Amino acid sequence: MKNSLVIQTLKKISLSFLALSLTACNFLGDHSKAPEPMEETSKKQATQKEDAEAYVVQPNYDHPKFKELDAAFKKQKHRFEIDRCEFKYNDQSIFIGDSYDKIIEIFGKPDEKPVFTSDKISYSIEYSSIKLFIRFFSNTNKLKSFTLRLSDYEEPKNIPYEIIKFRKVPYKEDMTLNDFTELCDLNHNKTLGHDLNTFNIINEKVCESVIESIDTAIGSQPSYKTIGGGHMTLRGDFDPTSTGPIEYLSISIKKN
Repeated sequence: MKNSLVIQTLKKISLSFLALSLTACNFLGDHSKAPEPMEETSKKQATQKEDAEAYVVQPNYDHPKFKELDAAFKKQKHRFEIDRCEFKYNDQSIFIGDSYDKIIEIFGKPDEKPVFTSDKISYSIEYSSIKLFIRFFSNTNKLKSFTLRLSDYEEPKNIPYEIIKFRKVPYKEDMTLNDFTELCDLNHNKTLGHDLNTFNIINEKVCESVIESIDTAIGSQPSYKTIGGGHMTLRGDFDPTSTGPIEYLSISIKKN
């Protein structure tokens, strides 16, 4: 009888120790990891917020001119598409960072031999027949920037295509920038910004597939109201009602 009582007492003590051990393990499991620094958490939250609020151009497919221009674009021999994350020539993809060899494979032999900058940091090639100017890093032979020159001052005009697609929106070379914004949701000073020489898209969403941040310059000369006259003429406020054509589009690695 005494032995049975002793055994039962020992079992109770063992179970008590086991329960205490499990409780201690759970406690340590919940609290042993150091909490994530508040600064890192704030950065993550800020990045997520910026990504959620980042802008993506939306085409106005219902505009009467959209389908007509889109159909004409598809019939062209030379088709350039300058989207946010991917650029295409006749359905062949081009990316910032592509190799010199890949570009030659797509476009063929350039007009002349590569032309180096004075500091030898980069070099350029040109395809004047399709108005394409491309620059590469000298040390890696990787694509640094490319420019479509949409305006030709020679007579007669010598551009072998009339329409390109910019952010999925067809742009015809005789359109003004404001004509183009009617075909999408770009809006001056809200989603379409400018400096003294070019326009740019404000807070455009970054491409996850591209390591470097990309800058797109829309080469249309901004207009400004004038103050005074003669020798006392001053530049006034930006005039969003008056825009010229897009003379070029330049895509490059963004300078920090």
